[in-house]
Amino acid sequence: MSFIDEVSPRYIGEDRLRLTLADPDQVLAAFEPVIIAVDYSAALPEGIMLPMELTVTAPSGTQILRRVYRRFPPPELAFVPREGGAHLVRFTEQWHNQWWGRLVLEIAGDRIRLA
Repeated sequence: MSFIDEVSPRYIGEDRLRLTLADPDQVLAAFEPVIIAVDYSAALPEGIMLPMELTVTAPSGTQILRRVYRRFPPPELAFVPREGGAHLVRFTEQWHNQWWGRLVLEIAGDRIRLA
């Protein structure tokens, strides 16, 4: 194993956090809470380290949520969308191996129109 592989292994920055809807049958609508389950099993054996960051970006291009978890890795993530359309949910390990997971959710409801 070379020195560079020890300093920066190939698995740095991989998509290893699995995000799924906690209730797959839930109807996703604006102004209704969305709960997302997080599966960390693909991050083993190295594991994860805090801090972790959740960002949710709305279809209008605005970031409606940014939350940093510093005490413990959450088993679930929650947010309330304020408009309809495709929302990008991204959950990342900020340091350590920089693993991440993402989910695109289609939310029913009106889209905000920017003038």
